Amino acid sequence: MSDQKTVAFHTFGCKVNQYETEELREQLRFGGFSIVPADQSADVYILNSCTVTADADSSCRQLVRKLLRENPVARVVVTGCYAERAPDELRDLSERVEVFGNREKPLIATTLGVPTACVEAAAKQGVTSLADRTRAYIKIQDGCDAHCTYCIIPSVRPNLICREPTLIMKEAENLLARGFREIVLTGVRLGRYEWKADAETWDFTRLLEALLAQAGDFRIRLSSIEITEIPDRVITLAAEHPKMCPFFHIPLQSGDNDILKRMGRWYTADNYRQRIHQIKERIPDVALSADVICGFPGEEERHFQNTLDLLDQEGFSRVHAFRYSVRPGTPAERLAGQVEGSIKAQRTRRMSRLDQALRSRYAERFIGKPIKILAEHQNEGYSERYIRVKGIGSINAGELQTVVGSHVEGTLLYGTLESCAKGGYA
Repeated sequence: MSDQKTVAFHTFGCKVNQYETEELREQLRFGGFSIVPADQSADVYILNSCTVTADADSSCRQLVRKLLRENPVARVVVTGCYAERAPDELRDLSERVEVFGNREKPLIATTLGVPTACVEAAAKQGVTSLADRTRAYIKIQDGCDAHCTYCIIPSVRPNLICREPTLIMKEAENLLARGFREIVLTGVRLGRYEWKADAETWDFTRLLEALLAQAGDFRIRLSSIEITEIPDRVITLAAEHPKMCPFFHIPLQSGDNDILKRMGRWYTADNYRQRIHQIKERIPDVALSADVICGFPGEEERHFQNTLDLLDQEGFSRVHAFRYSVRPGTPAERLAGQVEGSIKAQRTRRMSRLDQALRSRYAERFIGKPIKILAEHQNEGYSERYIRVKGIGSINAGELQTVVGSHVEGTLLYGTLESCAKGGYA
């Protein structure tokens, strides 16, 4: 019988959290732990929490209670943004709950008995894989100093921190060597990346160009990036570089100026549209994705319709719709004009219907065109423009393959495997 300790992870929330879970996974693996699936019995359970909504907090508490009940001798560790914001709420669940805020994440491995030398070795190596994923995330930046009235994140990740470029480059090299064919750059404020050492400065553009210059058949995708933080050079790279995905996920939140102002956003709907036009002029058929909050305090039907119109008129390829949820401790909690729950739900459904229509309409553009997809499951994956594609033929997970779009069913584009000339990929 092995004496090797086991650890299971559960991650809530964003890609940054998912990346940070992988950092912890590497540290514990170096320290001799065996990693087991989240639904299996383990000696230690580590929950990386999110606190972007009250529902996220509630989901975390429910899972903690379940783990405590079903695993009476296991250690239950909670870290992440909820642990940073309200550690006592989590400790009050049980004296068995060990809480580490974001600032304390580096202490988790050593607290669990991993030698410091192993933690340092894992940090030097960087993340080498992502559990059950064919795309690899690399966190390049952390923290936000904006103060949107609905958001708690600046209070739990307040410091703008950027990783050293040589470590990022090494991590990318390791991931590519292990067979990953797509790297997703993540950060809370991706476009704010900046690293200074002595007389040398690396900005986001320089880092991106260096990553694209690495050898191999792969592609780079950007995660969420703010409309005011997309450099012209990055748009040019997305237009011209074969390894750069022509895809931008740009938070909108609302397409109405009055609501944007109440949200504490720093741009107008016209500012947003103008930059979108500049991107579309440089990149034909660019994929544009956005986050939208439905039912923010003060939002009336005319405000909501402005958001629908902007997304529809500008030809977005997909929308992530979120029903506004009061986040205790934020200025929006105290705003007048809180929207009834039934109206928020109805608007979220309408936005979701628009999302489905936009995805289908966008996918239809690529019927009869060659599409290079990264298969995430057998015969199914995503194109550079993040169209969900099902290949008619045999494509293994993790492979980059070219298909020709044949037809669309719902939002799914079907494609036939075919040897195609390089270029013109969707």
